[in-house]
Amino acid sequence: MKPSDCGGVSKRLMAIQFAILAGLAAFYFLYLPYRTKSQAKAKVEERERKIEALIDSLVVEDTHSEVEVPGTERRVHPQRLNRTLAVDEFVQELGLPNQRTGDFRGGLHITWTGTAHSLEAAFDHGRLYCLRYEDLRIGHGALVFESSSAWHSF
Repeated sequence: MKPSDCGGVSKRLMAIQFAILAGLAAFYFLYLPYRTKSQAKAKVEERERKIEALIDSLVVEDTHSEVEVPGTERRVHPQRLNRTLAVDEFVQELGLPNQRTGDFRGGLHITWTGTAHSLEAAFDHGRLYCLRYEDLRIGHGALVFESSSAWHSF
C-alpha cells in the first residue's frame, strides 16, 4: 500500500461519516419539529370536531319562542341544554382541558379550545349548569343554561 492510498480511504470514510451526521442533524432539526407541529395541529383539529359534535348533542333550540339578538334586529330561537354531563364525561369526550378555574362559590369552570371554537363548561357541585361557546374568529357566542329563558348571546 502506498501512503497516498491510506489518505484517500481516510478522507472517504470521513466524508461518509460527515454525510451520516449531516443526515441525522437534518432529521432531528428539520423533520422532527415539523412532525411535532403537524401532530399538534391534527390534535387541535380533532378537538375542534369533538367540540362541535358535543355542542350539537347538548344544545337544542327552543322553537316555541324567539328573542332579539342584542345590537341587531335579528330574531333567533333561544337555546337550552338538552342534557347535562358530569365533569368526567366531558373529559372523556374532549380530552384534557386547556384551563381549569374555580369561582368563589366552589364552582368549577373548564375550558377546551379548538381551532375555531372555545367551549367552557361551568359546574356547580359536579353538575353542569352553563355551557359557554364562542366562535374564536368573530368573538361571538352564547351562554346556554338548562332553561332557554336564561339563554344569552354575545
